[in-house]
Amino acid sequence: MNAVLGMRSRAMLRPATLAVAAAAAAGLASWAAWRWLAPAAWPAAFVGVSIAAAGAIGYVAGKGVVTVLHRAILRALEGHLEPIEPAVPFGGALIADYNVLARRLRSLLDEMERSQLSIIGERNRIDAILRGLPCVMLAVDSAVRVTSWNDRAETLFGLQARALRGADLFELLELDEEGSELMRAAFLHDRQMSQREVALDIAGERRHFSLSVTFFRSSPHAAIPCAVIMLQDVTDHRRLQQLAHQSEKFVALGQLAGGVAHELNTPLGTILGYARMLADGGASEAKRAQYAQAIHGEAQRCARIIDNLLAYARRERCAPETCQVGEVIRDVVDTIRECQSQRYTVRIELDLQDLPKVTGSYGQLDIVLGNLVMNAIQAACASAVDPCVTVSARAEGACAIVTVTDNGAGIPADVQRRVFDPFFSTKETDEGTGLGLAISQSIVMSVGGTLQLDGAYREGARFLLRLPFAPAAADRGECTVA
Repeated sequence: MNAVLGMRSRAMLRPATLAVAAAAAAGLASWAAWRWLAPAAWPAAFVGVSIAAAGAIGYVAGKGVVTVLHRAILRALEGHLEPIEPAVPFGGALIADYNVLARRLRSLLDEMERSQLSIIGERNRIDAILRGLPCVMLAVDSAVRVTSWNDRAETLFGLQARALRGADLFELLELDEEGSELMRAAFLHDRQMSQREVALDIAGERRHFSLSVTFFRSSPHAAIPCAVIMLQDVTDHRRLQQLAHQSEKFVALGQLAGGVAHELNTPLGTILGYARMLADGGASEAKRAQYAQAIHGEAQRCARIIDNLLAYARRERCAPETCQVGEVIRDVVDTIRECQSQRYTVRIELDLQDLPKVTGSYGQLDIVLGNLVMNAIQAACASAVDPCVTVSARAEGACAIVTVTDNGAGIPADVQRRVFDPFFSTKETDEGTGLGLAISQSIVMSVGGTLQLDGAYREGARFLLRLPFAPAAADRGECTVA
């Protein structure tokens, strides 16, 4: 500090000393002109001497201001932005401007320092988040080469940082043909990809991953696109799902076994009773024929129960088949009208739009619609004064919506969630097995559709069948049974 004060004192003292010397020299020149020049030349000499003295003083003062500013600028380059005391003659305004500039520059530098510390803190926070992600993160440039990654990427691929930097994404992942095609299409069209499952060979083991790709640009005017790839290992999750599915199969098997015992018990008991009466031999010919007919009917009932159980347990895998759902509806309704007209008196109304083909074979949808329409007829005839069943079909987005509505008593709210359970039925024991809706829902789900009960409908019962429209060119193939 003493050195700085001394420097400032010398800087201000030197111009003042030079100014005094210049004034003294001007006075000496004036005395010499008075002493040796003629009186007529005294005014001109005095003016010249005054101008010279003023110039000398101005030069000396300006040089002093420049010297002070030069030293202040050198100090500023070293990071010291102290203000200058306005003690130099003739330089007050210039020094004041410098002091304003120095204060603003100091404020700007302080703001830059605070911003830099904030950016560093934010960068460290983001880096900690990326390192803590439970999935693999890879960032790539427009050449699809890795530019950054997290720790899980190094662990998954077993590579060090030097090997990962600049690695080709396709060579690193080693996707199969389907996965590579998806990835190429995504990068070709900057198309986002979310949770697409792919299989990768990791350390000699085939593992499954959920793949997501997000594209971004460094600025709105940037021409080079970049992307972030996220890989989440879902192999263990898939295994758990398979175990849960297997457990559900065992549960279903238990339900089937219980259903077989329950459903076959009644007709088998009837068969045994009539067979015992036939074996006694005391009945007339007409009675024996009646007993045989009853045994035959109960045996057919057992056969139908077994067929329904097999249809429920069977899973068909085949290339998608298509059909006209309106044609299936008309055929089902015509068949029921012909076969059940004497037993049920019910009005069936159709409201069908012209729809494209839907996914599902004629035989599959015939079973589904036959169950729905027959259930609706039985419900309407059981309680309605003017029993009526309405079947409609309309388009909604990429699906056909088929509704089957009856004006019966409806399904109680406390049992609505069980209507699709196997062996559950609201009918009498001898009128149904409780498998019709369960089989229908299984068939509809196998073709990518849904079958639901409209719980909000209060004027009877309404079932909603949603079937996806078939592709423009659907391949037909042979079915296999699993």
